[in-house]
Amino acid sequence: MKQLFSICGIVLMLLATNNLQAQKEGEFHLDQVYALGANGTVHLVSSDADVRITGTDRSDVHVKIDRFEQVNGIRSGRRRFSVEVEEKGGDLFIEERRSGSVSFSMGSFRTEYEIVIEMPSNGSLRVRGEDDDYIIKSIHGAISISSEDGDIDIYDTKSSNIDVRLEDGDLRLAGGTGRFYANSEDGDLDIRNAAFTELEIVIEDGNVSLETTLADNGVYDIRSDDANIEFTVLSGGGKFLISKDDGRVNSGMGFTVQEETDNRVRLSLPGGSADVEIRINDGRVRLDTKVR
Repeated sequence: MKQLFSICGIVLMLLATNNLQAQKEGEFHLDQVYALGANGTVHLVSSDADVRITGTDRSDVHVKIDRFEQVNGIRSGRRRFSVEVEEKGGDLFIEERRSGSVSFSMGSFRTEYEIVIEMPSNGSLRVRGEDDDYIIKSIHGAISISSEDGDIDIYDTKSSNIDVRLEDGDLRLAGGTGRFYANSEDGDLDIRNAAFTELEIVIEDGNVSLETTLADNGVYDIRSDDANIEFTVLSGGGKFLISKDDGRVNSGMGFTVQEETDNRVRLSLPGGSADVEIRINDGRVRLDTKVR
């Protein structure tokens, strides 16, 4: 019993020594400009950050990173954080590094972590993250993002090659041309004002809201388990095949039903020769057009 009281006394003494004051530890700050090749790609690897990437008319890349941990209490051990930036082959590589560990902690801990990047609008972007949230604006080169649970917002893009892989986060996209690929588990996809010529979406339980023009001979493929899918055609037309188990299919004005069974619906929309195929299990599909 005396030993227990002794341990408790030590802990209380440590708490008193720290005065339970908020401390900043593990601070990191970076504010630098780096070169990027004419057709270069910015590579970013990070976790748990709020990330803002903006395309501008500049030819180089401005990187600003601010991170600190606020500690109310005590902890034993130490975690180290740094960011490695390297210019290589016309590309720019930005990757965080973590080391060390905490074996004991008591109290509350809060981390503020922000990454702000300004880069050329015509540059490409390749991102790998874990629990980050992204706001990406005016990037017109190829965009590739692999993330777990964070949300992704992409605005004002003319990119002709977008590849997004995420687990439980949501994707909001405004713009985009050419090829689009998305693979998602439980997140929602909200895509507006697109002009894709090739599209592939693989999603499990999230919902899909998609607006795009249809290109002649374009191929559009959506595969889902229980997602609800709203597919709006901005212009163009083609053939639509919806395969389903217990799902429901509804279509707006302009669509003509060619065939309908318990497991399949074929429709056509005049104005083009695109090929659209949607496969669902228990979800709902709604096809519609903007006013023609």
